[in-house]
Amino acid sequence: MVYTNSHLEDWIENLYRSINITTPEQINFECIAEMLGIRVYFKPIPSCSFKYNDVYTILLDSRKTRCEQWGDFAHELCHLYRHEGDKKIMPRFWSDYQEGQANYFSYHFCIPTFMLHGMKMPQDYFFDAHLIAKKFKVTEQFAKVRISMYFNKIHLIVS
Repeated sequence: MVYTNSHLEDWIENLYRSINITTPEQINFECIAEMLGIRVYFKPIPSCSFKYNDVYTILLDSRKTRCEQWGDFAHELCHLYRHEGDKKIMPRFWSDYQEGQANYFSYHFCIPTFMLHGMKMPQDYFFDAHLIAKKFKVTEQFAKVRISMYFNKIHLIVS
């Protein structure tokens, strides 16, 4: 089996390697933000991000768990690094498209493919989800979705 990374998987791996993060144990969103020059604040409001005077800022919902904040951080990072435009004036379909992209990105950023490749998983869906959630500091539901994405791609390659 030859697994070929998507452009997104390559982009994420390159970003992680550029800040010397190669294992799940090294993942910490505050450290990632610091290495990327992004300011992070916690407020009791829905998570969001913005760029002002060339400073990237992510506001994370202080009412959420740390695992949920990690997913939100990745989602907002996608908007900062990969999207342009003002949501107040862009067409609804384009805003929805960007939200879908940011959701997809967050699964790959929080649980990078290049780190999954190095893990031995028994392919027991529920055990894997628990193991992955703990290792990558995400919720079990988040891990289940990401594992499904990963194994679906592998099964496409094999068949």
